[in-house]
Amino acid sequence: MKVFLILLFLAAVVGAYYYWSYRPAHMALEVCYVLPPTLPLMDSPAEVRAQIGELHSGERIEVLSRTRNWAKARRVGGPEGWVESKYLLDAETFAGGERLFREVERVPAQASGNLVTDSTLRLSPSRQAVILGNMAAGEPVEVVGRRVVARPAALSEKPTEAVGEAETPREPERDVWYLVRRKGQAGWLIGRYVSLKVPEEIGAYAQDVNLVAWLVLDRVPRTRDDGAPIAQYVLADRNETQDDDFNRIRVLTWWAARHHYVIAHVESNLSGYFPIVPGTWNGAPVFRLRLMDEMGRKLQKVYGLFGTVVRVFGTVDGWESDAIPSAPEKRPKGRREKRHASRSEGPGRKSVSGQLAVVSCEGRGGAHHGPRTADDER
Repeated sequence: MKVFLILLFLAAVVGAYYYWSYRPAHMALEVCYVLPPTLPLMDSPAEVRAQIGELHSGERIEVLSRTRNWAKARRVGGPEGWVESKYLLDAETFAGGERLFREVERVPAQASGNLVTDSTLRLSPSRQAVILGNMAAGEPVEVVGRRVVARPAALSEKPTEAVGEAETPREPERDVWYLVRRKGQAGWLIGRYVSLKVPEEIGAYAQDVNLVAWLVLDRVPRTRDDGAPIAQYVLADRNETQDDDFNRIRVLTWWAARHHYVIAHVESNLSGYFPIVPGTWNGAPVFRLRLMDEMGRKLQKVYGLFGTVVRVFGTVDGWESDAIPSAPEKRPKGRREKRHASRSEGPGRKSVSGQLAVVSCEGRGGAHHGPRTADDER
């Protein structure tokens, strides 16, 4: 038995030596993907080296061997060369990024903007999460989700404040993260790195509020004679709280005769969460809000836009259902009459019911609204 074990050990040593010495030079150790927008392919990892090619973000390569900081790689149909290992993404992480993108590929963009600084796109909303890609300042992104996460203790530590003889530590701070989409890729960014860019035509409605979302419900002719379409929107803004994604919505409809927007519906004191989802029902624009009630129950509230009138369909339980509640309730005739009367009073007046506000965008110096960042994420 002793002799047998010795022979078995020697055979294993010889096999390992043969494998590492005579294995085919082209055998791949692993499959990786390129992380940065461009990555130089070098002829050697030595101090003196020359570039022999260029790889691009998301490109699949085979790693043939590794040193401490470099990997010998081969691209499909291309030459072998050396790249810095820190710029490669392993296959498992890349697959996770692909799954994340498929999950949000069809989610309507809640807002859009640009990066204010270079940043990293991560697989989950955490500073320790794996990196999916690097992004440069100025790159455009679409916001499809948001989450508030406790900041790591090491980053939240601040000097304590003395209260008499005792010391009271401050509460840990939290980070606001955006789930963003760009160029066939999705990932998480710290929210303050994104500057939201409100469309110019609704810039007046972003003044003095923390506008966090705007979604197009439909498009109508700009004037009675000109068929050029203009968008009608549902807007969402948030007060000083960080926990909710939004607390108030406003629906903007276009008054073609007067050539300006009308606030057709306002609803406040909401505990709302992204995404707001627009759609259609029997040819009419509808949208649904994800809400949380006072008991912590998740529900959706569904609205329809009929001409310039917003009606509530009702609510459905849960956030995943796409069901439409029963037919929307009709507004009392008296209210509709008041709405028509308020329009005859001219722009700048508010209706008696408080449900309709007319605001003209003509001649307002603040109508143009440039890039901005959500207040609680500065």
